[in-house]
Amino acid sequence: WEILDERLELCHRALRIRHEHLLGTPSDVAPILWQHGAIARLPRHAVIDPLLYGGYSTISLGYAGLHECCVAMFGRGHTDPAVTPFALAVMERLNDRCAQWKAAEDIDYSVYGTPLESTTYKFARCLRRRFGVVEGVTDHDYITNSYHVNVREQIDAFAKLAFESDFQRLSPGGAI
Repeated sequence: WEILDERLELCHRALRIRHEHLLGTPSDVAPILWQHGAIARLPRHAVIDPLLYGGYSTISLGYAGLHECCVAMFGRGHTDPAVTPFALAVMERLNDRCAQWKAAEDIDYSVYGTPLESTTYKFARCLRRRFGVVEGVTDHDYITNSYHVNVREQIDAFAKLAFESDFQRLSPGGAI
């Protein structure tokens, strides 16, 4: 948990940099978005700053590899009933941090489970380079998207959806 908390603080600092980079952005940079109603109806030359606070927009804490995390910690994926509570606790920890940051800053941080596409390959390659080949974790060329059941696991579609539904509420920034 200590390592996770340290990494979350690093993520928080990165998200703050992104937020601060957006401050002062004029609505003119994307008139369809900011002036003509796709996101807001600001006047010309107005800055988007007010829309970055108070829950109008979110800034996303993305994640991937919950399955691999559980395999690394317990030797079994998060669908194992003995491991599922840990996986849910990880997701709750991410949400708790977002809630703390939001309360302190009035910026709507949100946990975002995302289909990282090519990033899942990049993550897997970096983990393999750092830790070597670890069975069930770095022995394949991708990291499982968000909280999803690993594609190599034998599970029917309805059981998969039922299992993942417990995690969906903990990934409010993005879900299918």
